[in-house]
Amino acid sequence: MTNFTVVTIFPRMFDSPLGHSILKKAQEKNLISVCLVDPRDYATDRHRMTDDYPYGGGQGMVMKAEPLVAAIETIRQRSRNARVIMLSPRGEVLNQRVAARLAGEKEIVLVCGRYEGVDERVKPFVDEELSVGDYTLSGGEPAALVVIDVVSRLIPGVLGNEVSAAEDSFTDGLLEYPQYTRPEDFRGMRVPEILLSGDHERIRQWRREQSITLTRQRRPDLLAKVLHSESQQEGPRAARAAVFLALLHHPVYDKNKQIVTTALTNMDVHDIARSSRTYGVRGFYVITPVKALQKLALKIIEHWQHGYGSHYNTTRKEALSVARIRDALDDVLIDIERETGEKPIIIATSARPAAGRTSFVAVKDMLIEEARPFLILLGTGWGLTESVFARANYVLEPIEGTADYNHLSVRSATAIILDRLLGRH
Repeated sequence: MTNFTVVTIFPRMFDSPLGHSILKKAQEKNLISVCLVDPRDYATDRHRMTDDYPYGGGQGMVMKAEPLVAAIETIRQRSRNARVIMLSPRGEVLNQRVAARLAGEKEIVLVCGRYEGVDERVKPFVDEELSVGDYTLSGGEPAALVVIDVVSRLIPGVLGNEVSAAEDSFTDGLLEYPQYTRPEDFRGMRVPEILLSGDHERIRQWRREQSITLTRQRRPDLLAKVLHSESQQEGPRAARAAVFLALLHHPVYDKNKQIVTTALTNMDVHDIARSSRTYGVRGFYVITPVKALQKLALKIIEHWQHGYGSHYNTTRKEALSVARIRDALDDVLIDIERETGEKPIIIATSARPAAGRTSFVAVKDMLIEEARPFLILLGTGWGLTESVFARANYVLEPIEGTADYNHLSVRSATAIILDRLLGRH
């Protein structure tokens, strides 16, 4: 059992919240107990005063040290191992990690402040200060109820389904994925098909992707902490899958959404080859059916592989060693299957946001967990065609900056994609 003791001048504020739902049942099952202590009972004057004017002037009243400290000392006499917590905006901010720590305590004392604050001399008599957020409450009572509720949920037996707490928002540092129940169709809004599939591994992956996407959109600060924490705990995890890149010059769209073949550029071949070699890409394919463009690409590669450039800049020679020229996507798929013995998993890329995109984190996990090769498709012009997307197993979420401009060169986008998927972070 976990025993909560709340020091408050308004004990009746707790009657209703503690008398309903999960907290009521937890008390009935003797999993938690809540004791309310009024510091007025420890005041020494006839008016039972717990506040006074602040030294130095100022607005409002300050809670006196004597009644609060007397209450705390009395509680400690009967509960030697009590963890005494002052609810204060200056304290550590409550989160799921803090709640999990407190759930291991058997005796928790929550001291509720009021008015303009608490006499500073109370602080040496508490173990820690705790805040429930960056806003101002009228007193510590609502904060105490939040702490009791959050901690109680983590105590075994309090929830009917123990898995519920493990899947709550913030348990793994992320916001929770969307939830659905019957009916399947509500006013034209359908439950995602994947949740009806019965494929538990795909559902788990979908939920993870949804959590990451929601967290990135609404709480990017949390996502940064999670990714940093994972990298600190596990160290850099290297992809075990063989990764190939293909830069498609056909079929792609022009700005009028007509299917065209785009021109090949010297810089694309150079820079994407260098990025590919930096991040351990097995092969970088340039796909174009135009023989003249193929000759140009081969001339570039030949110059750096065997011509003057191979002596002038050996690092460029090494980078261009991964570059290959092919007529069509089918030729690339045949190449990869011959080289690795398996058909590749195809990841298409797009600058256009849309439903069903797969997150960078999810693809990075696949690269670590999957043994099959992966082929990442990069478009030129105004992007890959629908026929190419139809052949892809996944479409990667777009790279998004902080401005409303989203027109990265394919060279820049490639470097960002490779760093997010294969970089050591």
